[in-house]
Amino acid sequence: MQIDVKEDLSKLTTINQLSINRLFDKINWIISDAVEQAELAGDDVIELDLGFGLVIVSLEDNCIKYKFKPSKSLEESIIDTVVNGKNQLTFTIENTLVSKITNVYKDMF
Repeated sequence: MQIDVKEDLSKLTTINQLSINRLFDKINWIISDAVEQAELAGDDVIELDLGFGLVIVSLEDNCIKYKFKPSKSLEESIIDTVVNGKNQLTFTIENTLVSKITNVYKDMF
């Protein structure tokens, strides 16, 4: 299964796809600059904190290696989904809907 995270993010946040794409372009620029700066400094390992995890880029023997290490909250969310069947997106949407319905009910009376 393949998921288009940018498209889903656009739908979830109501930020148009073009703006999301522009943001991701800028992320690519930042990563490119970080890799160049690391190379100039003689570092062969670059850790890029994406907020939801680290991308670790290793430059070894003219070879580029990538590793992803999820943040603690992402890892817990994935484990909770797999082990307990708790989907964080569904949970959040349901809570938001309940809250909105409750607020409307309170406003009516």
